[in-house]
Amino acid sequence: MDKKPEKLVPEVRFKGFTDDWEQRELGDITNYIKGYAFKSASYQAKGNVLLIRASDLSSGTLAFLPDKKYLPSQFLETFKRYKLNQGDIVITTVGSKSTMKSSAVGRPIYINSNKPYLLNQNLVKITVNDSINSFYLYNQLLKSKYKYFVSTIERGNANQANITIHDLWKYKAFLTSELEEKQIGHLLLKLNQLFYLQQRKLEQLNLLQKYVKEKTLPSQKKLPKLRFLNTPYNTYKFSELFKKSTKKNDGQILQNHVISVASMRWGKLPKSSSEAYMKTYFIFNKGDIAYEGNRSKRYSFGRFVANDLGNGIVSHVFSVFNSKINFNLEFLKNYINSEQVMRDPLRMSTSRTTMMTNLVLKDIAKQTLMIPSKNEQDLLGSLYKITQSMIELNEKQQQELIYLKKYLLQKLFI
Repeated sequence: MDKKPEKLVPEVRFKGFTDDWEQRELGDITNYIKGYAFKSASYQAKGNVLLIRASDLSSGTLAFLPDKKYLPSQFLETFKRYKLNQGDIVITTVGSKSTMKSSAVGRPIYINSNKPYLLNQNLVKITVNDSINSFYLYNQLLKSKYKYFVSTIERGNANQANITIHDLWKYKAFLTSELEEKQIGHLLLKLNQLFYLQQRKLEQLNLLQKYVKEKTLPSQKKLPKLRFLNTPYNTYKFSELFKKSTKKNDGQILQNHVISVASMRWGKLPKSSSEAYMKTYFIFNKGDIAYEGNRSKRYSFGRFVANDLGNGIVSHVFSVFNSKINFNLEFLKNYINSEQVMRDPLRMSTSRTTMMTNLVLKDIAKQTLMIPSKNEQDLLGSLYKITQSMIELNEKQQQELIYLKKYLLQKLFI
């Protein structure tokens, strides 16, 4: 007895829709235009016509471009074929392997604006047929099924991959009624708008936190511009504030008490670590500080990190110091980790190797630091904690929106 064909329906549907879905190849339901190779000599630092490049793509939107390039206004008429319109879908045809990161080949983005954009090379503009909701189709291209399909058609080498329109056109999308597509697309569009509003809020909070620290922390032996109290800042030598710790692990601290200094989180020992090797680790208690010598754009001479996590151990490659005075821990965490505060003291007391900076103990001991009264530390610590808590709360809310979007993509599509 012949089996009945399996019905093509998603797990969750809007009320009133019962029809089966159908599969159609992209080539049957869309049209495309390849981007143009605009010459770099035409680029402008400012302007109205924004050039969209493969490197500009971020999280399915063009709302937050890192390095904008503009073209002369007259290019809009000359190259109007390459103008992007609201509802277009843009896909990268050259990039890294299909990880779906911003530079990955096959990465789709949705144009949610009628601003003057022109399409650069290594990108393709896809316009859907009038009967199909473009945001509905775009969200299908975010699913793992599409990502897997791209991985099967990409060509190239370990560093760069490419796909052809001929191959991409064979991808099969699921279609339903025009009304159901519109409702699904509308729901996901509203969710996207919430996400990017949340992202913008988070960026503003990070800017606020940066501003607060810049104005309330001393710089180059100058008092901060914003003060809570009129009590004086006192100047101390580093050796008057901190004492180098030599206390090693006695073997009683377990692996789940290893601290990752870079992220100030609980970490793990290397798998090959023996009991004897664990005893080479330093005790790193709450309120201690440790020096990490990795150089970066943010930290020119390495940095100090205060332990606000708990009592644990750290690798012997770190220099650990105990506090000699009663610091407010939240203040200390932000103060000692500040490049604004510590750049000059570390510049005068570190030596460079190929990848790291080494702390010279006799030099750091004589560096001077300006410290506010304990009462002002408490007030500053509360301020820093409030701004950080606001950032963490909004990061959590943003992550919840990501989880909700992922859930809806799984349930609303086949």
